[in-house]
Amino acid sequence: MWSHLHPGSSPIDWCEENYTFSPHIAEFINTMSNFLFFIMPPFLMHLHKDYARHCGQGIHFIWMLLMVVGACSAYFHATLSLLGQLLDELAILWVVMACYWLWYPESALPTRWKNQPNGRRK
Repeated sequence: MWSHLHPGSSPIDWCEENYTFSPHIAEFINTMSNFLFFIMPPFLMHLHKDYARHCGQGIHFIWMLLMVVGACSAYFHATLSLLGQLLDELAILWVVMACYWLWYPESALPTRWKNQPNGRRK
């Protein structure tokens, strides 16, 4: 029942040798490269504060979701578990959908959805 949580349960195994640097981390380089996802978003939040003030605070949501992608990807590459793979892919889809939501022009929305407070059909 819990086999999808076990290390190595994912059918995906990248080209990096497993457990070469640490007995606890399957793909060390791939795991460590995800730490950029924790360093860059706060820096980008600071760089884009004028943009956020002008266009809306939604851009900060994208940066926060990128940190979620980094955490999920690090978990996947550290364990190579099926759960980690699914979390990694789901987090990436969240970022794509949030970007789509943020930058989709209001003029292209269906007529029923325009000018409604919550943006959804009642």
